[in-house]
Formats: sequence, structure tokens, C-alpha cells
Amino acid sequence: MKVKLLIFFLLSAVMLSAQADSSALRSPKPKKHRQYLLPDPMPFASTITAEDLKPMVETLAGPEMQGRETGEEGQRKAAEFIAAQFKALGLPTVGDRNTYFQPINLQNESWSDIGLKVGDREFKNRSDFYVFPNYNPNNPKLELKEVVFVGFGIEDPKYNDYGNTDVKGKTVIFYDGEPMGDNGKSLITGTEFRSSWSLDWKRKVQLAKKKGAVAAFIVDTKFSENQKSNRKLTSTWGWKPVSAMAEKQANDFINNVFISPEIASAIFGKKAEKAEDAIAALKSGKEFKPVKVKSKIELRLAKEIKKLQGSNVIGLIEGTDPALKKEYVFITAHYDHLGMSDSTVIYHGADDNASGTSGVIEIARAFAEAKKQGIGPKRSVVCMLVSGEEKGLLGSRYYVEYPLFPLAQTVADVNIDMIGRVDNAHAGNPDYIYVIGSDRLSTQLHQINEDVNKRFVQLELDYKYNAPDDPNRFYERSDHYNFAERGIPAIFYFNGTHADYHKPTDTADKLDYKAMAKRAQLAFCTAWDLANRGSRLHMDVPQDKVKKD
Repeated sequence: MKVKLLIFFLLSAVMLSAQADSSALRSPKPKKHRQYLLPDPMPFASTITAEDLKPMVETLAGPEMQGRETGEEGQRKAAEFIAAQFKALGLPTVGDRNTYFQPINLQNESWSDIGLKVGDREFKNRSDFYVFPNYNPNNPKLELKEVVFVGFGIEDPKYNDYGNTDVKGKTVIFYDGEPMGDNGKSLITGTEFRSSWSLDWKRKVQLAKKKGAVAAFIVDTKFSENQKSNRKLTSTWGWKPVSAMAEKQANDFINNVFISPEIASAIFGKKAEKAEDAIAALKSGKEFKPVKVKSKIELRLAKEIKKLQGSNVIGLIEGTDPALKKEYVFITAHYDHLGMSDSTVIYHGADDNASGTSGVIEIARAFAEAKKQGIGPKRSVVCMLVSGEEKGLLGSRYYVEYPLFPLAQTVADVNIDMIGRVDNAHAGNPDYIYVIGSDRLSTQLHQINEDVNKRFVQLELDYKYNAPDDPNRFYERSDHYNFAERGIPAIFYFNGTHADYHKPTDTADKLDYKAMAKRAQLAFCTAWDLANRGSRLHMDVPQDKVKKD
């Protein structure tokens, strides 16, 4: 009986402990500490020291690195320096051509001339028409004399707008979407559900090209609404990451322009009524007949394209668990900065972000040492230093668009951007860090960070900039954001801004290396937990804004 009672009390205690543990993980605020059942991270976290970080920052922020601007010699030198650190740790080469690098190709497209003229009437880009530059080849001037109205521009086994009409060497004009009958059903599917033709306008343009057309005008009946919602995609401002395939992409299309109904009327001229009648007949079940229109149109789409290449530098500590090593914990920081305004002025970027870069390298060293001693990590840890951040988070964006490891198997991103300074709000108390984004997708990530901080590092965790209405929008301004947009939980460590932010005076002598070491230790301890725990993070926050592409 005594033995049974003892077993009963032991089982009850275990169940209560498990319930308390589950409750703690669900709560975004720490309560009682659970027992830390993973290997102790501190023997390895304690190897991240001010003495090791300082010379690394001094090198990265030194004059020979020339401010590390993406695409410039200084950035390439910095990348080589980081790769040398990974090589010294014995990390495998997982990048391009047996290196530590993932080259990132960046492109800036602008219109040196863009215009559309129908007869003597000039129309304005992004007021009367809009163009997706990625799907348009360079064409300084097209003079178009004959346009063929082909309804919705669809050729399908069940439906055909072209019929036997020859459009070779001509311009086609068609409506966006697909034909819906007077009964509200699609003429293609026969139901209220639309076909794939409605979802892929590019398919229509490529069909027109296959038929020999030289250009295509797409009539957008919701022009104002769609022009606004596609503003980013139609913009030619700023650098964008491109792959070799994307570079070729524009030449796979004929020139195509989304136009307002007003421009369509100008093109149809006296045949506008005939075009309307053809659509009306189509909706009532009659066969569509293309309408040929003589028109004088001038289309100008002259591009100016600039290119540069940066690189992400990737160090892998492969996991030791046969199953869990196929899951990945990322630790990221950007190593690029603003470069030089002229030959005498260098933007050193010591805090932004030689500090975070050095922290990630030291974290890689700590994980490599743990593995050497046979103590994990169970999951694979990817320490990635990216370039292109200062030009719009382009290195991390390039990575998530062209990943080296499956995004579906990426557990979390621990991002470090500026951890070497003390801002005015914490003057006299350097033992703090701003924590951003930890509860945006998984409150469990937030709890893990709280737990390991209280147990091992004891920094003041400041959530000021994590507020959804933060006017600074820091959550969207560092590389973790590209991971979070893909539904990958992310946590961002940040020391706040200061008077030297984005100025040549952001130099290595102004950093607090002891504070920096403790902040990097916290990032390591959080990553250690993520890499060694038995199960992945719970995704318990609605993800209605996560990208699905």
C-alpha cells in the first residue's frame, strides 16, 4: 500500500509539473521557472567575451573595409574576413561552388522614358496606365497601327476569344479577368467559380506572344483600386534581388500595359460601341467575334538598368540528432553598411552592424565548440551574415526567395542588429536589450527568451519597440522580417538608436563591449534552447498576413 501511495503521489507531482510547464509556454509573460532540462548553455555562452568581440569589430569597422557598402570592394573584403572565421572553425562550405558565399544579384530598373500616346493624346504612367517592369522588355519606341480586340484574350478547349483571327505583327487588346455570363457563371467553368485564366494575366500575354502579337493592352475595369494595390510591384525605385531566371524573365514577354477604360475608349475610337456589343453578345451566350481597329499609338518603355552583386556568408553547424538535424535554426545579422560618401569620409558602421556581425561569429564559435565536445546542437544551426540590408533588406529577402535550406524546415530566426551601444533611455544601465517580434508568430518564442534570460543572463528586456503601433516600425526594418513574412518565428535584438546612427562617427571606440557580450550571450542561449528542445515552436498567433508565394 505504501508503495502504491508513493507511486500515486509521484505521478501526481509529475502531472502537475507538466501542466505548469505547458501553462508557462502559453503565457507571453514569465511566471515560475520550469526546470531547465536541456544541456547547460553557459559553459559555451561564457566563451563570448568582450575581449574576443572588440578586435573583430575594430577590423570590420576599420578603414580598410571602406564602410562595407554592398557591391563595393569593402563589402567583399568583409565577406572574405567572415568566411575566414568560419573556415577556422572547421565549418563545412555550403554556399556557391564549394564556398561560404551565396551570391546575391541586385538590380535597379528605372524608366529613362515611359509614355503612351493614342493619336495626339498623351497619357501618364501610374495615372492612366501602369506597367510591371519585371515582365516588360526594354523597348524605347513602338509605333502601333492596328489593334485587335480579342475579348478576354483566352484560348481554352471550352472557350476561344481568338477564333481564326491572325494577330501576327499586330497589337492585341483584351479585358482582365474572364467572361461571366448574365447568370453569374463563368463561361469557361460553367459555375460561379472562376478559372485559372482570371488569376494569371501573364498567361494571356504569353499566349498573345505565341500567336505573334507585338504588344498587349489589358483593360482593367478596377483601374484605380488595382493601381494602388500594385504600387510596389509597378515601382522602379530601389534595388531588387534577381536570379538569373528572373533576369531573363522580361524577355519572355511582349510589351504589355494595363490601361484604364478611358484609354481603351480612345484606342477603339469609333468602334468602341462595336467592341461593347461583342462583349454583350458573348455574355448572352453568342459566339465572340474579334474586332479590328485602325489606330495610331506610340508606346515608349525605355529602361535604364544598373546591376551590382553582393553576397550572404553562411556558416553551418550541422545538428547531431539524425532526425532533428533536418530542421534549422537561423542566427542572422547584416554585415554591410553605407560605404563612403567620398574618398575621405567613411561610414564605419561599428554598431550598425559590425557589432551584430561579430556577435553572430562568436555564437557560431560557441556552437562549434559545443559540438566538438559532443554536446549538440540537435538541430542544425545556420549562422548567416547578409549584405544588402541598407538597400532594403535585400540579402535576407534574396535568401528566402532562393533558400539553401527548406523554409518549411526552418524553425526560427534569431536576428541581431546593433548590440554595441547604450541609448539615452538606458544611460547608466547598459545591461538591457530591446526585444522585438518574439511574440508576433509564437508566444512560446517570447517565453523561451524570457526564461533563458532570467536563468542565465539577467538583462533588462525592453519591449518598447515591439508595440504594433511603434512609429519607428523597427519590426519591419531588419532582416528577421523577411523570415517572419514567410511564417517563420523571429526574434530581433537591438540596442536602440543614438547620435552616431548612420553617421561616419559610428566608430569602434564608442562601443560597450561588456554589454555587447552579454547581449550576444542571450542570443546564443535563446538559439541554444531552440536548437536542442524536443519539439518545434508552437505557432499560436494568427498569420493572416504571411506571404504564401
